Amino acid sequence: MRIRYRTIAETYEILHSKQSHSDPEKDSLAYCESFLKLKPEEARKAVKYIQEEFRVPEKVAVKLVDLKPVSRDELVAVLSSYGVMLDENNLSKMLDYFLGGL
Repeated sequence: MRIRYRTIAETYEILHSKQSHSDPEKDSLAYCESFLKLKPEEARKAVKYIQEEFRVPEKVAVKLVDLKPVSRDELVAVLSSYGVMLDENNLSKMLDYFLGGL
């Protein structure tokens, strides 16, 4: 079985599409609504782009898309928490993507 990481936007889409919700699902839906920054399709495209362009694992790309860092320090903090190191050029390119292209 392969683990599939989902962004907050994708989780929101799944939960929102259900007819009825259990109490934990209601809590999860409220959480997702609080931190939702992108539409599900935008989030999927962003994860794919980050994985392909910067060669980072899926779980790192998902976390970056969910957090959508706005500074170099935030970006480096997320990447280093997963043991991912990027050169200055790729850091700048990724930050530019989050600040303008996403």
